[in-house]
Amino acid sequence: MRVLFVVTDADIGGAERLLATLARSWDEGDVLHLVVVMGPGTLSTELEDAFESVRYLGYSGSSRNIIGMVRSLEREIVDFGPDVITSHLFHADLLTALARSSAVKTTTMHTQRLTKADHPLTRAIARAVGILSFRFDGVIPSGDSASMMDFIRQLGMRKVLPPILNGADVPDAASFDPSSRTFLSLARNHPVKGHDVLFAAFARIADQAPQWSLRAYGPGVDDDDERMRSLVADAGAEQLLAEGRIQLAGPTARPAEVLQHGAALVISSKYGESSPLVGAEASGAGVPVISTDVGSCAYFVDDDRLLVKPDDVDDLARALECYTRLSDDERRSLSVLARTRAEERYDPAAVARRYREAFVGLLADAGKP
Repeated sequence: MRVLFVVTDADIGGAERLLATLARSWDEGDVLHLVVVMGPGTLSTELEDAFESVRYLGYSGSSRNIIGMVRSLEREIVDFGPDVITSHLFHADLLTALARSSAVKTTTMHTQRLTKADHPLTRAIARAVGILSFRFDGVIPSGDSASMMDFIRQLGMRKVLPPILNGADVPDAASFDPSSRTFLSLARNHPVKGHDVLFAAFARIADQAPQWSLRAYGPGVDDDDERMRSLVADAGAEQLLAEGRIQLAGPTARPAEVLQHGAALVISSKYGESSPLVGAEASGAGVPVISTDVGSCAYFVDDDRLLVKPDDVDDLARALECYTRLSDDERRSLSVLARTRAEERYDPAAVARRYREAFVGLLADAGKP
């Protein structure tokens, strides 16, 4: 089978990292090619190592040259000759829907809500993809939450297949250190990720938990970013930042190394999340998860006290304080539960097999065994 993956960019993000994970775990008898609509990005090396070949169309994120993008993608399709074209993220979905090809087409839904905080162009493209979804042979949700299904219905998506939840590389052994006192956040700088709530919640508990710190990683999550500095200031946490108890650590392409030093992963997203890859990665490392109840994130949480309402500073502060009061043995028990779940559910080879089985089924339906 020849599979052409299409993605919007090659920067660090859950969808992009999922593609690298899938490609590394795919059936060796198939040929996988990746087309990136934009140019090389921070994840390019990992993607290029995972796929047989990668081509960059080189368009900017602000480009409105839809016709040029579609024609560029069509040339890649002709050159590669895929049996299946599978797109990820709305901009790539739009081009894939419009491109002429007799290959089977699928798209994977990586978000389950958009709001006014999202760029107007992204919202417009999402609506267009919904209208054009008849041009796909299958729409694959990456989460199984009611909010995901509602969003798919709102967009008018057709030919919806059973969900395939994200998987992640599971290391040979858990790396969790119960003596750690560092909360971790791995999320890009975007209102959906709830950094404002995270900083405010940690500031609420900082005096009661003086040994604890918060380290936030992600594209745009650094001291030089004006929005991040403003969020810290609004949370009344400037002193915590100055003291190093809140650290804005920037992007990382090595989440496994980062997770080794974490007491818990905090997912503070307000909306939109489906089944974030970092939750599966934390589970594989045996790192317990504190999360808002968004999308399928509840699956990552092994203690109901650590599942919180979205966009609620008080509730997140409660969960953080609850975790700081646990003994090392109690945190170690949560680590065992997380690791066991990862071994049972998040094997990337199993996720890759489910995608491949879906593709094989669609090829058979199209009379292309």
